[in-house]
Amino acid sequence: MDDDTKRREMRKEYVSQFLSEIGVAYDTLAPSTHQCLDDWARQVLLVTDQPSANWGTVILHLCRAVESQLASSLGQVQGLEFLAASEPLGSKSQSLKRSKLDNAVKQRLTARGIKPGFVSSKLPALLRDLAELRSQTDAAHGGLEIRTATIKDAQQARAMAGNVLQGIVLQHSKGQP
Repeated sequence: MDDDTKRREMRKEYVSQFLSEIGVAYDTLAPSTHQCLDDWARQVLLVTDQPSANWGTVILHLCRAVESQLASSLGQVQGLEFLAASEPLGSKSQSLKRSKLDNAVKQRLTARGIKPGFVSSKLPALLRDLAELRSQTDAAHGGLEIRTATIKDAQQARAMAGNVLQGIVLQHSKGQP
């Protein structure tokens, strides 16, 4: 097995472990989310091998994975199309917080196995917290940083991204991943 194949397998295993921990099946995620998670795993493994390296890119790739899945799942629900727009997570959080889910949107979410209560209350807070973490560290766009991201920041981002993915993954019926 060559080095490239080993690295690919390590990334695949890292992503699989993460998804297993949060109870999300790989096949339920969008292909663009797969790529973002692969990029995230690549960065984690790179930073782990270089302890002086910065964790900002790890956080950035997790945020991209969340943005990708938001766009391909909730952003496809009539009434939540704004989640597919290319806006930062903080803006999406604010838009979601301001929007009131009417009964039709709630029914569409429920039909997909997504809890409307999660979308209207927990999701905006998670997106806001993830956006704040990104903007407070060098994971923010434009390279403007308030402080260098740490492994603790990356772990927080992982937990928040896991909660988001767990809550927004399309499920065709209960019991199916």
